[in-house]
Amino acid sequence: MSPALPDEGISSSTPLLHSEDTASTLGPASSSSSSVRSLSLRHHNQTKRRAVAAARTLSFASAVLSSLCAGSITVFSLYGHIFQERLHYSQYQVNGLASAASIAMYIPVSFLGYLCDRVGPAPLSLLSAVFFGAGYGLAAGLYRRADVGGMHGVDEGGTWAFAGMITAFVMIGVGTCSMYLSAVATCAKNFGRGKHRGLALAVPIAAFGLSGMWQSQVGSRVFYERLADGSKGDVDVFHFFVFLAVLLLVVGLIGTFGLRIVDEQDIIDEAVEELERSGFLDGSALFSPARSERGYGAIEQDPIDVDGAGIVDSAKDVDEEEEEARIKKQWVLNAETRRFLTDPTMWCFAVGFFFMIGPGEAFINNLGTIIKTLYPPTLHYVGKPTSAATHVSIVGITSTVVRLLTGTLTDLLAPSPQAQHVQITSTAPMLQIRPFTVSRVSFLLFFAGILSLGLAALASGLIQNHGERFWLVSGLVGAGYGAVFSLTPIIITVIWGVENFATNWGIVAMFPALGATLWGLVYSAVYDAGAKKSVAPGGGGGGDGGGGDGGDIFCYGVECYAPAFWAMAASVWTNNSSIVSKRSVEKLYYPDEAHFFRFFVKKFQRRAPLINRGYHFRLHVIDVLVRNFLKRTENVGGEETVSASGNPGRKNLRKVVVNLGCGSDVIPWQCLTRYPDDCRDALFVDVDFPDLIERKRQTVLSTPELLGAFTGVRTRAAAATDSTPTSESKDKAATSAPSPIVFESDQYVQIGCDLRDLKTLREALETVLGDDVAGCSFLFVAEVSITYMETPAADKVIEFAASLGDAEFVLLEQILPEGEKHPFATTMLGHFEKLNTPIKSVNTYPTVVDQLRRFRTRGWNSVLVWTLWKAWADETFLSAADRRKLDEVEPFDEWEEFALFAGHYCVVHARTAGGGGAAAVPQTTPSNPLATVQSVMLQYDELPGQKWQRRFAAAMPVVAQGAKGADEQVLVNVMGLGTKARMQSCDIYSQGDADSAVEFTLREGGPTSRMCHTLTDLGNAGFLLAGGRASPSTPFKDCWLFDQKENAWKRTHDLPAPLYRHSVARLGETDMALLAGSKGKSGIVDDYLLYRSDVGWVSCEVVGTRPTPVYGAALAPHRDSSSPDRFAGIFIGGLADNGVISDQILVWTLDVSNIKKPVMTFTPQRVLESRHSLARFGATCFQLHHSNEFIMLGGVVGDHLLAQENEILAFSIQSGECSITRRFVDPRIVDGTLPWPLMIGSSVVSMPDGRVVVLGGGATCFSMGTFWNSGVYTLHLPNLDSNATPWVYKKAVDIIPGGEFSSPSQIDDRGITGESPIIKPIARVGVETKEDFVRVVREGRPVVLEGLDLGRCVSDWNLEYLVDKVGADRKVVIHDSATQSMDFNAKNFRYVTTEFGDFVQKVAGGERLYLRALSDEKPAEKPAVLADDFPLLTPDFVLPPQLSLVAENLFSSVLRISGPVNMWLHYDVMANVYCQIGGSKRLILLPPADVEHLAFAPGASSSSIDVFASIDALPSQTRPHEAVLAPGEVLFLPPLWLHTATPVGESGSSVAVNVFFRDLESGYAAGRDVYGNRDLAAYEKGRQDVGRIANSFKKLPAEAREFYLLRLADELRRKARG
Repeated sequence: MSPALPDEGISSSTPLLHSEDTASTLGPASSSSSSVRSLSLRHHNQTKRRAVAAARTLSFASAVLSSLCAGSITVFSLYGHIFQERLHYSQYQVNGLASAASIAMYIPVSFLGYLCDRVGPAPLSLLSAVFFGAGYGLAAGLYRRADVGGMHGVDEGGTWAFAGMITAFVMIGVGTCSMYLSAVATCAKNFGRGKHRGLALAVPIAAFGLSGMWQSQVGSRVFYERLADGSKGDVDVFHFFVFLAVLLLVVGLIGTFGLRIVDEQDIIDEAVEELERSGFLDGSALFSPARSERGYGAIEQDPIDVDGAGIVDSAKDVDEEEEEARIKKQWVLNAETRRFLTDPTMWCFAVGFFFMIGPGEAFINNLGTIIKTLYPPTLHYVGKPTSAATHVSIVGITSTVVRLLTGTLTDLLAPSPQAQHVQITSTAPMLQIRPFTVSRVSFLLFFAGILSLGLAALASGLIQNHGERFWLVSGLVGAGYGAVFSLTPIIITVIWGVENFATNWGIVAMFPALGATLWGLVYSAVYDAGAKKSVAPGGGGGGDGGGGDGGDIFCYGVECYAPAFWAMAASVWTNNSSIVSKRSVEKLYYPDEAHFFRFFVKKFQRRAPLINRGYHFRLHVIDVLVRNFLKRTENVGGEETVSASGNPGRKNLRKVVVNLGCGSDVIPWQCLTRYPDDCRDALFVDVDFPDLIERKRQTVLSTPELLGAFTGVRTRAAAATDSTPTSESKDKAATSAPSPIVFESDQYVQIGCDLRDLKTLREALETVLGDDVAGCSFLFVAEVSITYMETPAADKVIEFAASLGDAEFVLLEQILPEGEKHPFATTMLGHFEKLNTPIKSVNTYPTVVDQLRRFRTRGWNSVLVWTLWKAWADETFLSAADRRKLDEVEPFDEWEEFALFAGHYCVVHARTAGGGGAAAVPQTTPSNPLATVQSVMLQYDELPGQKWQRRFAAAMPVVAQGAKGADEQVLVNVMGLGTKARMQSCDIYSQGDADSAVEFTLREGGPTSRMCHTLTDLGNAGFLLAGGRASPSTPFKDCWLFDQKENAWKRTHDLPAPLYRHSVARLGETDMALLAGSKGKSGIVDDYLLYRSDVGWVSCEVVGTRPTPVYGAALAPHRDSSSPDRFAGIFIGGLADNGVISDQILVWTLDVSNIKKPVMTFTPQRVLESRHSLARFGATCFQLHHSNEFIMLGGVVGDHLLAQENEILAFSIQSGECSITRRFVDPRIVDGTLPWPLMIGSSVVSMPDGRVVVLGGGATCFSMGTFWNSGVYTLHLPNLDSNATPWVYKKAVDIIPGGEFSSPSQIDDRGITGESPIIKPIARVGVETKEDFVRVVREGRPVVLEGLDLGRCVSDWNLEYLVDKVGADRKVVIHDSATQSMDFNAKNFRYVTTEFGDFVQKVAGGERLYLRALSDEKPAEKPAVLADDFPLLTPDFVLPPQLSLVAENLFSSVLRISGPVNMWLHYDVMANVYCQIGGSKRLILLPPADVEHLAFAPGASSSSIDVFASIDALPSQTRPHEAVLAPGEVLFLPPLWLHTATPVGESGSSVAVNVFFRDLESGYAAGRDVYGNRDLAAYEKGRQDVGRIANSFKKLPAEAREFYLLRLADELRRKARG
C-alpha cells in the first residue's frame, strides 16, 4: 500500500503542536504566509478543544436543569392529603398513588438504564417529556372532574377515575426515572473518571433534591386556593398539575438536544482493558487479552482483532469504523452487565440500599398525613404551627446540602480508587497518598445512622403535639436520605466503572421501590388501625383521634405512626454482620451439621486455610471441654458416678454453661444439636454488654431455627408500651432499673451485663436459678473475651466464678511465651492496638506457667494449661484420625504459621473440685546445661522497600561480573512467595557499594513460578532445582539445572511424581543428590530418590526398619565418606501424616555401588536431652565447615514455640548418640537492639568461608498481618574470620518460563560462532523532500537524517534557557536511578516528583536522573505533546517540511532530558524520529528478529540486558547497529527495532525531542496507548491463541505435550522466516 503523501498546501518547517487527539498542525518557520497558515491551524485546534469543553459544560448545565425539575413526585405530600380530604380517598388509596409512582419510577429503571448506556441520554430525555406531559395532563383532568363531579374514592363511579389516576402517576414515575437517569448518567460518564467524580455526581443528585423544595414553594405560594376570608388555603392541585405538565415537557425537550456523552469511545476502550484484566475477554473472538507486564512505560490494554497493514495511505471507511465501534460498545456493555450481575458484592450492596432508602421514601411520601396526626382535628389555632410544604422544603434543603457535602468530602477524604479502568503506568508516583482517608462506605453507614435517628425521634413521640419540633425529624431524615442516595451511585462508579453506569445504577435503584412500597403499606396499616380505634361506634369522633364527617377516616396520636417508624429505624441496620471467620469455619468444617453462625453472619466469606484451621481448632477445643463437662458424672463430694442412662451427667447437680463475652457464639445450639441427651437438664447462659446481647436477642426472636430449639420462652425485656408514658410509669422507671435478663427459656438465658458489674451478674444468675445456685455445677467459658478487660477486673471475674461452689472455667486467650519482641507477638500486639482493642492480660500473664499461677491463687484447685500447639497433638482434643480428616476439608500447607499462631494462644481448664492435680506445659523445653549458650555476631544488613521480600524460595551463590569487569560472588534467591503472589523472578544480592553495577542476566527458558522447591549445588553439573508447588494441590515434577557458564536454566530429568516440601542433599563432591521427606498430590510420599545427571531419578531400596513417612524434614549429608560408593548423613523431624511433628532422629547410609538399585539403611539415635529442640519442620540443616558438628536453623518444633536460644543449634552425632553442643544467640536480639529474625520460609546459604547467610523469610501471623524480615542476616560463627561487608539488594531478574536455552530450534542458520557480534554504523542519508522521507519509512531501516533544520532550539536550549521557559517550580516526574544502567524489569530506579529547576541543577551536577515528559493535563490518559505540555518551548522546535508525514500522523512528541544514565533495552511499536537538541547521545539498535536472543519475556517490551556493559558478550547471531547523534541530528527509528541509549561527551547530559507517529493504516491494538509501545492487535490475539493451544495439550502425557508443542513452535519459526 502506497504511503499517504502530504497535503500539497503544507510545506516548509513547522512548529510541532498537538497529538492525534487534536490533529497536529504544521506551518512554515521562514515565510509569512506559512506562519499565517500555522497560526490558523493552531487556532483551529484550540477551537476544537474549546468545543469539546463547551460540549461537556453544556451537557452538565442541561443535566442540572433536568435534575432541578425531575423530582416533582417528591412534592406528593403537598397534595396527598387533599386527595384524602377532597376526593375522599382512604389512606390506602393515597399510598396507592404514591406507591404506583414509586414503583413506576424504580422498576423500569434497569431497562431504561440499559437503553441509556446503548443509545445515549437524549432519547431518554425525550421519553421523559412525553410521559411527564401526558401524566400530569391526565392527572389534572381527572382531579378537576372528580373534585367538581364529587366522585369519592371508589364509590359513585370513582373506580375508573382512581384507575386513571393510578395510570397518570405511573406515567409520572416513568418520566421521573427517565429524566433523572439521563441527567445523572450524563454527568457520571462525562466526569466520573476524574478526581472530582463525587462532586460532579453530587450536583445533579442535589439538584434533584432541590426540585421538591422549589416546586413545593411554587405550589404553596403561587398556585394556592383562596379561602372565604381571603387567606391562603391549600395548593390548587389542578393548576399546579398543568404547570408541571408544561414545565417538564419543555425541560425534557431541552435535554433531548443538550445531553451528550463526550469521548464515549475512550470510556469503552478503558472498559476493554478492565475486562481483560478480570478475565472476561477470555474466549472472545472480538478481543484478545493475555497481556503480561509491558516494557518501558507500557500500560495494559486490550487489542481488537484487526489485520496489519502498510504505511498510512487513505482513511478507513467511515461506515466500517462506526459499525466496528458500535459492535465493540455493545459487546463491552453486555459483558459489564454480566459481570455486575454475577458479582456477589453488588447483591449485598443492593440489599443494604433497600433497607436504608425504603424508610426514607415512605416518610417523604407521607409527610402530609404524618403532620395531620400531630394535633387533634378539633383543635383551633391561629396560623398552622407547621405545614407539609415547609417540611418538604426542609427535606429538600438538608438533602441538597448533605449531597453536595458528601460529594465534596468523598473527593477529598475517600481513598483514590485502585481502579475501575485507571491505567497502571509509570506515572503512578504522581498519585497523592492522602495521610487521612475515610472510605465512601464509612460515609454511607454514618448517614444511614443519621436517617435511622430521625425515624426513631419521630417514633418516640417526641414530636407529638409539638409540631415546632418536626424540623428535627425532617432534617435528619433529609440528611440521611440525601447522603445515602448520593453516595450509592458514586460508589457504583468507583467499584464498577462508568461505561455501564446507567444499567448498573438502574439495577440497584429498583430495590428502594420495594422498600418504599413495603413501608408505605406498613404505615398505611398502622395509620388506618389507629384511626379506627379513634372512631366512635356511631361514626363520630371520640377520644384523642377523630373521625370526619361523612365517614372520612382521620387519625391523631402516636399510635398512628410510632410502630411503623420504629420498625423503619430498625430496618436500616438489619444488614449488619459479624464473626465472619467462624461462619467460614462452620460451613467448611461442619458441612453435615446444622449451621447456626449463618443466622448471625448473613454472608458466607471464604477465609484463608490458615485462618479456617486456626478458628476451627479454637472452637473445637472449647467444644471438647464443654462436652466433657456436660458428660462428666460426679457427686457433690467429688465421687465419680455413672448415670442410669449410661450418659454422663452430674448427679443432683444441674449443669450451667455460662459464656462470658459471648458475642455471636452459638454454643447452646451446637451442644443441643450434638449432645442432646447430655443437655436435657443443662442451662446455657450468654453474657455480654447490654447492647450486644439485645442485638443477639432480636436475632434469636426473629429466627425460627434459633428460637425453635427452646421451650418455655420468656422475654424479660421491657414490654412495648404506649410511647407517651404516664406519670405512674415514670415513677416506676425511676425506682426500678430494667432487668439484665432479656431472654429466658428452659434451656437458654441471655443476660445483658458489663462483666465488671459482678453484683448484677450474680443477682441475675440467682434470679434465673432461684434458690438452686448451690445445686448447680457451673462451667464458665471465656474465649478471648476477658483479656480485653483491665487485668484486675478480669481476675475478679475468675475469682467470682470460683466462689459459686462446684465450678469449672475454660479460658482461651493470647500469651507471649517468648516475650513481646518475638516477631509474631509484635505483629499480634500491633494488630490489636491498631483496632483500638488492646489485649491487657497478656503482659501480666505471658506464659502458661503464669496462667497456672493466676488460677491457683484465685480459688481453683485443679488447673490444666495447654498452648493450642500442645493441645493440637494432645489426644484429649484430637486423635490422629481426626487430624488426618481435617486435611480432607481443604488443602493445607501453612504449618509453620499455624504453629506460631497456636504457640501464642493458651487454653486453661480449671476446676474448684478435685484439688491437688495441677499441670502446666512449659512454654519452652529446658536447655541441656552441657549445651552452652554462645554469643555470636549476627550481621544485619537492612534493606529498603519490599521488592526483595519473598518466602519459601531457594538461594544459590553464583559468580557474576562486577562493575569493573572482575568476577564477583552474588546470591540469587529464586522464585518463592512474594508480598502478593508467587514470583516468576529471582533477586540478586551482592556485597559492597549499593550503586555499583552487577551484570547478571538470564537466558530465555526456565521453570514456572513456584515455592517450597529446593536448589542444590552439584558442582560442575550446576544447581539442581527440584519440584515445588503452586498451591498445595498443585505440586510440580519438573527439575532444572542452572548452568552458571551460560546463565541458563536447562531442563533435566523430571521427578517420578510431583513433589514439594522435600529436602535434597548433595553426596560428597559428586553430581549425585539424595531427595527425602516429600509430599505429593495424595499425601506424604514414602520414597527416597537418588539423582544423577546422566541417569535421572532412581528409587532407593530401604533395608531394615523403615522411617516414619514425613515431609519437611531436615536432611544433611556427612562430609566424610568411607568410600566413593557409600555416603552417610542425618534425617531429623518432619511432619507425619497424623499432623504432628515426628521426633525421629536418624542416621542414614546409602550404597550406590549399583546405581540402578541404591540401598539405604536408617539407624535411630539416642538423644541426651529433649529431642524436641532438634526435631523440626521446615528447618535448614547442614554440616559445618571444618567440623563434625551439624547446624540447625529455623523451622518449628513439635509442642512449644521455639525459644530464641534454640533457634540456631549445633549438634553432633557420635556412637549412636545425638547431643546438642552449642546454642548460638546474639545478645543484641535479646536486648532489642537488633531486629529479631523470623526464620520461617527463609533461604539459607552456607558460604565457602563458613558464613551462613539468611535471605528473605517471614510469616502470615494468622489474621493479624504478615511479618517480613527487614534485611539480610549473616551468621559469623566463632573462630572464623568475619567479613562485615554489607549485603545489598541489586535487582530482580525475570525467569522466562520455557524449554532449554540451547534448543537447536532457537539458533538460526548462521549458527553460533562464539565470537562477538560485529557492530555496524547506522547509515546517514540526506533528505531533501518529503518523498525522500516516505521512501526511508518504506524501507524500514534506521537512518540518521542529515540536512534538517529543527529551529532555534538547537542553539538556544541550554539548561538555563529550559529552566527559564519551563519554570523552575514546575512539577515533573523523573527517574532517579541508583546505578548508571536503568532496568525497567528490576525497577532499580525510583519515580520521583520534583521541581524542574531542581532536576536540571542535579543533572548539571552529574546525578543519575532522567526525564521522560508526560502529559501535563492527564498523564495517565493522554500521550505527551510538546505544544500542550511546554507551550513556551513550542516556537523553538519545528519539524522540517521533509517530515510532513510525521506531522500528519502524529501520535506524541516527548521532551527527554537525561543525566549520565543508560535507557534500558526496549522496543517501540510506533515509528518515531529522535531529534537530538543538546549534548550527544550514543544509541545501539538491533533488528526485530534479534528479540529471541535478548531475554524479552513474553508480552514484555523491555529486557534486563545491559547492552553497553556487555556489548562484547551479546550473542554472536545478533546484529547490533550504532549511531552517535550530535545536536541537530535526527534518527529515524523504525517500529520494533530494539534500542538503548546513553549520553556521551563531557557534559554527560542530553536534551532531545522524540516524535512518535503512526506508520500503519490499521492493526494497532484497541484502547489507550499513552507511550506508543503497545503491541499490535495481531500479536496480542496471537498470545491468546497460544494460550488456548497450550491448554489443549494439557491432558496429554508430558513427553507427548512437549513433543507436539515444540513441533508447533518450529512450524511458527519457519513461517516467521518465510
